[in-house]
Amino acid sequence: MKKMVLGLLMSLSAVELATAQTVAVSALGSLELDFERPVAVAVYPGQPVAARVTFRNGEAFIVPSPGRVQQIEYLVEPGAAVTKGQPFAVLRGPEMHHFEMSFESNRALAASAEQRFRSNKPLYERKAISESQWREISENYYTSQLEYEHMRHFFELVVDGDNDPSALTLTAPLASIIDYEADSGEVEEGDSIALFIPRKAIRLETALPSAIGADVTALQAGDCVLDIERVSAMTDGFFIQAWTQPLPQDCSLMLGQPVLALPLVRTSSAYRVPKSAVFQIERESHVWVRRGDSLAAVAVTVLGAERDAYVVRSEVPLAGVDTLISSVSAVQGVLLGLGDE
Repeated sequence: MKKMVLGLLMSLSAVELATAQTVAVSALGSLELDFERPVAVAVYPGQPVAARVTFRNGEAFIVPSPGRVQQIEYLVEPGAAVTKGQPFAVLRGPEMHHFEMSFESNRALAASAEQRFRSNKPLYERKAISESQWREISENYYTSQLEYEHMRHFFELVVDGDNDPSALTLTAPLASIIDYEADSGEVEEGDSIALFIPRKAIRLETALPSAIGADVTALQAGDCVLDIERVSAMTDGFFIQAWTQPLPQDCSLMLGQPVLALPLVRTSSAYRVPKSAVFQIERESHVWVRRGDSLAAVAVTVLGAERDAYVVRSEVPLAGVDTLISSVSAVQGVLLGLGDE
C-alpha cells in the first residue's frame, strides 16, 4: 500500500513539473542572474561524416595502353602535380617496337582508305559503282580511321626522337594531378596506364544521412568550407551520395585523403545559445527565458554544437528574448524544491 501511495505521489510531482515550470525571480534570492539573447541562425553544424578527397567519374583523363606492356617505370609519384608535356612514364619491352610498327601501318592504311573513299565518292554519287562496292569502301575507310585515331592519340603523348626500339617515354596530356596503381604488375590492352585529374575536378565526396541530405549546404573540413555542388537522386540504404564544389587553391587537402567533415545544415526557427543556458528536465532540453518577474522553462531541441554554444530549435520564438546563462542549475534546483530550508 505504501509503495502505491509513493508511486502516486511521484506521478503527481511529475505532472506538476510538466505544467508549472516557472520560477519567480523573487524566489532566487542573491543568485547571480546573467542573461543573453539567442542569435537566430540559418545553418548549423551536423554530426561529423566521413568524406574523401576525390573526383567524379568522367572528370579524369585516362591514358589507356594500346597493348600488353611488360614493364612501366614511372617518373613521378602518385598524387604529384604534373605539367602538360612532362614525361611521366617509360614503357619497356619488345612490344614497344610492335606499337610503333602498328602505328605506322595504321597511318598508311588510313591514308590509303581515305584516298580510295574520296576518289570513289563522285562515282557513287553518279551511280557509276554499285551500292555494295560503296558500302565496302565506306566500311573500310571508317574502320581504318578508328584504328589509326586510337594509335594516334597514344603516340601524341610519346616523346619524339626516342631511338630506343624497346622503350617509349610518355608525357602528361594536361596540367593535372597524376594517379596510378604503383604495384599493378603487367598492363593489358585497354588498361589504364595513368589517370590525370585536373585540379578543378578535385572535390570532397561523402555519404550524408538521407534525413538531412537535401538540407546540407556545405561541408567543413578543417579550414576548408566547400559548398555542396551535387547530390545523388538515389539513396543507398539510409544515406545519399554528395559532392562538393572543387577545392580552392588555399585548401590544403590532398587527393585520396580521408577526412571527417562537418555538414552545414540549412534550418529555420533555430538559435545559437551558450551551452551554459541548456539544462535537462525529464530528459528533455530546456532554457530559462525571462517573462516579466518570472523565469519560464522553454523546451528546445539541440541540433548541433559550435564550440561553447549549442544550436537549438524551439517552438517558442526566442529572438529578442532574454535567456538565462548563469546559475542555471541553481534555478532548476529551486524549481525542484531543492533550495527550500
